[in-house]
Amino acid sequence: MPCAVDRSTGLRGFVLAAGFGSRLRPLSRALPKPAWPLFDVPLAARVVALLRDGGVGEVVLNLHHRPDRLRNALEPWLPGGLPVRWSRETEILGTGGALGPWRGWLGRGPFVLANGDTFQEMDLAAMVAFHRGRGALATLSVRPVPPGAHGPLEVAADGRVVRFLDARAPCGGPGRPCAFTGIHVLEPGVLDRVPDGPCCINADVHRRAVAEGEALFGYLPEEGGFWSDLGTPDRYLGSHLALLGLGRVVPPAPGRVWREDGRTADGGRVRAPCYLGPGARVLAGAVAGPGAVLGAGAVVEGGAELVDAVVWAGARVAPPGLRGAVLAPGAPPLPVGGRPCAGC
Repeated sequence: MPCAVDRSTGLRGFVLAAGFGSRLRPLSRALPKPAWPLFDVPLAARVVALLRDGGVGEVVLNLHHRPDRLRNALEPWLPGGLPVRWSRETEILGTGGALGPWRGWLGRGPFVLANGDTFQEMDLAAMVAFHRGRGALATLSVRPVPPGAHGPLEVAADGRVVRFLDARAPCGGPGRPCAFTGIHVLEPGVLDRVPDGPCCINADVHRRAVAEGEALFGYLPEEGGFWSDLGTPDRYLGSHLALLGLGRVVPPAPGRVWREDGRTADGGRVRAPCYLGPGARVLAGAVAGPGAVLGAGAVVEGGAELVDAVVWAGARVAPPGLRGAVLAPGAPPLPVGGRPCAGC
């Protein structure tokens, strides 16, 4: 059962959305990665909704790369009734330095820091309760890495982080190798460890805290929840394909998921699984799917076939079509090397 949500506690959130998305160029030059759609909904808007559902009552998002474009893309999708503030960085400050200008606002109690370009299914309220119950300085959302793989951190049986990057806790034995999945619950004392200017919350703050024996914990969400950082074209496309295959196109996706083959009102063929956003069209003589994701108002023209591809809102797919690619309006397709299986 999900943990009960109480937004009267003053829990605040900070969503990191200032990065360049360099691994997703050239499309990220025009549209910052936190605004990239996951079934029509921008990634960072989904993160904000996760925080809201977990009990966060106010949120800050930081901006740097294409700030106006990012804000304009996110605002229509942000959950209503949740106060949102914007932090513009003329110099990119990193995942730790971004907190500096907000020390006073964040330092009133525990707060949540989240990457704005990941997606995961988790009960954030349960993570906050876990954090508070252990008296932790910081709690990080983690997932085990595959057997034999090397994770950037190790978590002991009681949840304590005993290694972070190359730093090992004093008297800390071996733990389970894990990967960080993008969400921190932090005490105000973490802010005292953040230096002025640009810095990384993981490399410059958490790493040192573990080496000094501070209480950092790793929180593993319930088994079976999906997550992906969507940080490469393969992971971005693979996350859509995996969610389609699992039958878990998450709300508030506004379009229709086709779970059986069929025909559209325009006479086009759909091969399941497939997602069509509001107003998306598959014209007569065209085929969409399997693995086709069409954003709102996207069009597959007659004679085109779309397989294992994501088409952003408003884009058009001309003959002969696309396979294994991401397509944005007015841009050439971004090819994807394979059909990866994203983490779940």
